[in-house]
Amino acid sequence: MSDEAVRRWRVPIAVPVAKFVVAGVLVVAVVTIARDLVGAVLGLLVAGGLSLSGLRDVLVPVRLEADAEGVTVLSGLSGRRRYPWAVIDRIRVDRRRRLLGRSTMLEIDVDDDLYFLTQYELGAPPAEVAEELATFRTGR
Repeated sequence: MSDEAVRRWRVPIAVPVAKFVVAGVLVVAVVTIARDLVGAVLGLLVAGGLSLSGLRDVLVPVRLEADAEGVTVLSGLSGRRRYPWAVIDRIRVDRRRRLLGRSTMLEIDVDDDLYFLTQYELGAPPAEVAEELATFRTGR
């Protein structure tokens, strides 16, 4: 498998940077304006969660890889799972209307596993990624 035949989708650097900035703003807000312990703890927990999520985005930016043999998806915090095309049941774009807007995700269905990837994880619109995956899968 040559490296030219592998396509990787990764988290754009702007995503973890935004998470770190928001986490920093939360910490500053907690330190300067928090009046109660519960609010301070919640603010610090959210800031910590955002920081950890941003760190994962920096350390493990590639969320999906595809080549002629199959796909590799991020599993868990930093693990990877490789699936040949033959075991992939379905790849589709899941569009849903939510209370505050719409969400669009790439859905990869493999046996008992289901993976959802957003545009923020892929660095590309899920519909475009689905088209590229179909090209890899069919070889055309």
